[in-house]
Amino acid sequence: MIVSIFCVAVALALSITSAFTFWPVTAWYDFYRPLVMLIAGYFGGLAIAWIFFDLSGRLTVSYKKKYMKPSNFARVMLTNGIAYINNHANIKVKKIGLEKVPNDCFLLVGNHKSKFDPMLVAQALGKHHLAFVTKQSNMKIPLAGRFMWRNGYMPVDRSDKMQSLEQFKKAAELIGSGASSVGVYPEGSRQNESVVLGDFHNGAFNIAIRTKCPIVIITMKGTSNIHKRFPRRTKVEMKCVQVLYWEDYSTMNATELCNHVHDIMYEELSE
Repeated sequence: MIVSIFCVAVALALSITSAFTFWPVTAWYDFYRPLVMLIAGYFGGLAIAWIFFDLSGRLTVSYKKKYMKPSNFARVMLTNGIAYINNHANIKVKKIGLEKVPNDCFLLVGNHKSKFDPMLVAQALGKHHLAFVTKQSNMKIPLAGRFMWRNGYMPVDRSDKMQSLEQFKKAAELIGSGASSVGVYPEGSRQNESVVLGDFHNGAFNIAIRTKCPIVIITMKGTSNIHKRFPRRTKVEMKCVQVLYWEDYSTMNATELCNHVHDIMYEELSE
């Protein structure tokens, strides 16, 4: 939102300045100067915002340093960058049941169909510190990668079990210390549109068992259509299906909990 407001402000300032500078009109093309400056101002503002985001990330975040406490500044930067992308992707999100999400740190579990899944969830739950377990290549995304790192996002190499275990340990520490909630996609990767819900990896559920935290179950419908429909509007449904508290799963091991959450999500997504 802040990025859009800044770009529009720059565009309007240049357009108005142009209109007064070339007044009175002496040639036919003077009518078009304000419009040209409006467009140029918007993209100029966007370029300034890009440079600011890039420099802020490079000057304040180091990939060599491990951060165990998220930064409010980095969260604001990342959230606003994500909001800009989501808004310009022309996505209309119908949010259901998000009032169930607790204020305490939680483990968020969702289905995965699109790159927009975590971005839409991060924007919708912007008031929460939320760090996702993600694939390593995502940490190199221009502008966003450094802020993701600074906010505690955990890159996982699924071919390296020891590295994955270390990141799940970090996730448990983030939740246990009250520093951040953690989001995971137990399917491991994005699923084809024809697949209702892929098989789950149960490792992430050890995070909940270890910390006894609430498990927020989120389903997303329609995100697989975003790339196909753009620039047309895409309708997406985001639903908090259920929140499991410790008393709801205290008798389960990781495999049983994994299967239980899978059943809840599958039933919702099959409707």
